Amino acid sequence: MDKKKEVGKIRVAIYCRVGRDNDCGGCIDIQKEKLLKYARQQGYEVVAEVVEVGSGLSVNRPGIREISGLAHRHAMDKVIVTDISRISREAGAVLRFTGKLKKQHVALDTLYGDSLLDYRGLVRRYGGKHL
Repeated sequence: MDKKKEVGKIRVAIYCRVGRDNDCGGCIDIQKEKLLKYARQQGYEVVAEVVEVGSGLSVNRPGIREISGLAHRHAMDKVIVTDISRISREAGAVLRFTGKLKKQHVALDTLYGDSLLDYRGLVRRYGGKHL
């Protein structure tokens, strides 16, 4: 899904995840809708929509591998998620994944802006344990 970057447009991939098919009946659709709306409001170019169902305790999932591949190919500038726990509910995994993206010059943001601020809030709330 390599797309050439339009001048001045930030290319983003949106990433949505729920733990189980029956989580919140439609939560994936709600996440996707919020992210697409946010991307439009920010003037971003959406180059990928990655949606998956799976545990947040590991980042060894097809959707995360797809995001990593997009970053490796420099097909995007940013990944946006509704909140940082969509990447992983394990603090170390979030940091490692964010570091891998950063090496490819790809940012990770939430609907609330700075993903690290969002992450720090979760760490405070859960004491650094599995989020």
